[in-house]
Amino acid sequence: MNAVKIVFPECTNLSCQFHIDKSVKAKCKSPVGKKNARDYVMEVWWSLVDYPFEEEFDECLKKFEIACSPWPMFVDYVNQTWIIPYKERFVKA
Repeated sequence: MNAVKIVFPECTNLSCQFHIDKSVKAKCKSPVGKKNARDYVMEVWWSLVDYPFEEEFDECLKKFEIACSPWPMFVDYVNQTWIIPYKERFVKA
């Protein structure tokens, strides 16, 4: 993504949800710990990124943040790495 900014500064790149999910899942392993908790966190994540109504995204994001509140570093990672800079660029084939 950094190279796109340099090579194609006028373009907007899209981010594949499959690869974003892989990154989020990998980052989730360390702070969340238990597999059943990680499964729950990923379910909440998927419900956030698959939410069909843009108008209610912020409400769904709040639910995600509340559900993941025991792991604030993970919530910060998701917000700072994916949601804030790229939420409008997520695509799914």
